[in-house]
Amino acid sequence: MLKRLWFIFGPILIAMLLLISVLFLAPAKTSHNLSSEKRAASALTKIVFKNATIKKGALSDPNHRFVPFFGSSEWKRFDELHPSVLSEAYQRPYTPFLLGLQGAESLTHYFGMQQINTELENKQAVFFISPQWFTKKGQGPISFNYYFASDQGYRFLETARNIPEDRYAARRFLKVSPTSSLAKYMKKIANGKSLSQFDLWQIKIQKSLAVHEDNLFSSLQFNNNFQKLVQPHAKRLPQPYNVQSLKQRADELGNSQSNNNEFGIIDNFFSTQIGAKLPKLKNSQRHFSYLQSPEYNDLQLVLNEFARNNTDVMFVIPPVNAKWQSYTGLSEDMYQKTVTKIKYQLHSQGFKHIADFSKQGNQEFFMEDTIHLGWNGWLAFDKHVNRFLTTKQVQPTYKLNDYFFSNQWANKKDIPNKK
Repeated sequence: MLKRLWFIFGPILIAMLLLISVLFLAPAKTSHNLSSEKRAASALTKIVFKNATIKKGALSDPNHRFVPFFGSSEWKRFDELHPSVLSEAYQRPYTPFLLGLQGAESLTHYFGMQQINTELENKQAVFFISPQWFTKKGQGPISFNYYFASDQGYRFLETARNIPEDRYAARRFLKVSPTSSLAKYMKKIANGKSLSQFDLWQIKIQKSLAVHEDNLFSSLQFNNNFQKLVQPHAKRLPQPYNVQSLKQRADELGNSQSNNNEFGIIDNFFSTQIGAKLPKLKNSQRHFSYLQSPEYNDLQLVLNEFARNNTDVMFVIPPVNAKWQSYTGLSEDMYQKTVTKIKYQLHSQGFKHIADFSKQGNQEFFMEDTIHLGWNGWLAFDKHVNRFLTTKQVQPTYKLNDYFFSNQWANKKDIPNKK
């Protein structure tokens, strides 16, 4: 009987042991390959976004300066004025490492930051805040779980303490991922309890497996936007760098690529995403509000993480295409109050670098579509970000306030206007 059982289950057991051995014995990635890291920096795939090995490798490269650019779908709007293209064309002393895809918001970025805390220490970063994130329910389960990697949760749990930030993060995780295998640990943190030594031992083992799996497949998991988009666009830009020449190029591109609609929206986007639906979208956003949202609390998680790592950050706030805003009835008063609330949360805690473009949505060719920067918008973005990243900055002093984790703040509508 034992012999039969061995013939049935033995091969499975051996295979499992071999797999575990390979995962644990996989060597840590220590070498740097600039070509691969540049490809990863502009890949914009889910796997790169989730993979700790790829991100840590590039952001720790001592021979080349990669700077994390956090955001969402705006990074995929590649044109000749995209930040990755400008950096490559003019040999900037930094390369944007683009972190963000459609549906990524503050909660996703907070857990993603758990993988690169060491690489954020005493460094710089750029964080793109879209007011459209600040919906009534905030980031939902589908988008969060799509971008979540288990080792992010394990890294969080290893250092979690009974403090407002960690309790809130655990509660928020349980709301968007209640059936996760990490839920039993998150419940303890959410309730202010400590993890047992056995819990921590399990977490350590599971994290090790996840990290080694990351390492095994890190070289296979990104596309080649760098060669297909970034380099070709960069070669078409005027040399040497000249603001007026670039402005002329931006106007030319905007004028030639937005001809089939009255909103200044790039033709392809208008045809595929709006087109026949246009009549139904008239005044469709007149009841939208971004003033009350758990996203404000989620943003505070990100701010706490930046402060803990002493990261100097530039925050970027975009506008909405003004013609589209008027057509859909989106309230400008509400939008500006949302921006005021975001800026108050930043300024009052010592985050002073803010590029606020929220009132520039009426400028020609500033937006590529309804809510994303394009052409002249990218040039305005580049002016602020390039100066921030290439000139010496005063070391930030942060004064965090746990009030920003409260429901009172998330739902507060009247905010002092501090510029």
